[in-house]
Amino acid sequence: MKQNIINELGALAIGSRMRRLHDALSRDASKIYEEYELQFDIKYFPIFYLISRRKQIGIMDIAEELSLTHPAIIHLAKELEKKGYIESITAPEDQRKRMLRLSAKGKKSLPSFEKVWEKLGQLNQQLFEQQHQLLQTLDAIEQTLDEKSYYRRFHDTLK
Repeated sequence: MKQNIINELGALAIGSRMRRLHDALSRDASKIYEEYELQFDIKYFPIFYLISRRKQIGIMDIAEELSLTHPAIIHLAKELEKKGYIESITAPEDQRKRMLRLSAKGKKSLPSFEKVWEKLGQLNQQLFEQQHQLLQTLDAIEQTLDEKSYYRRFHDTLK
């Protein structure tokens, strides 16, 4: 790996390094999806996967389960709906509640997605297991930040 300012900054640029890693993984995963003739960006993965497993799920339930904002879920859902992978219906018990489910295209594509996900899962497991237990470290950091936010920790350093 070439040395650059981001690497030199070490812990100060951890967000930038994680973003750079995310971008590299996203770029290559997009190529993989294309090879399987799936018009898909990895940003859709959590919501599409969740819908595929729950069969039908509400926007608020998705937001809560994925720890994302309601507006973020709406945005991703609209994009997935435009691509034809999911559809929106009203809940039978509450006409105001919007439910998401796989569309016919989503159901038809699901076996191809599952094949890609299995291979990506194996690859990620192998890649990250070799790299100092990255997944376990991320879990620990997320738990620590759940207990006390990064923002609060910053302000505590000022006291």
